Amino acid sequence: MKKVLSIIILIVTILMLFSIQSATYATGGHTAGEVIKEADGFIQKGQAGANGLITQEKLKELSDTIYNILLVVGIIAAVLIGVLLGIKFITAGVEGKAEVQKALIIYVMGCVVVFGAFTIWKIVVTVLQGI
Repeated sequence: MKKVLSIIILIVTILMLFSIQSATYATGGHTAGEVIKEADGFIQKGQAGANGLITQEKLKELSDTIYNILLVVGIIAAVLIGVLLGIKFITAGVEGKAEVQKALIIYVMGCVVVFGAFTIWKIVVTVLQGI
């Protein structure tokens, strides 16, 4: 058993080492002045291309829309899974009820994480709006 586990760990380690890639985007030959000039040109293109398309109000509306959609999906998923666990608990025998109780602990932790994340998101957005 120890040999199998050590072989699996070795294989996974080797695969991880081969999967690490480093991308290099440097082309060389640029002076500091050229880099700054190109960066200023990039900023100017962005400002000219935006023409007021991205505003703080539009970003807030988009954030609120995404928040509401994900919150509704989270609520629907929580309710459906809760109903399924409830039905399984009612119809199961003693062993099945023990399994449902284990699943219920995971379910409650998942609900806390999901709805806690939405609460944190709403608090951060509300605080940042005041700035």
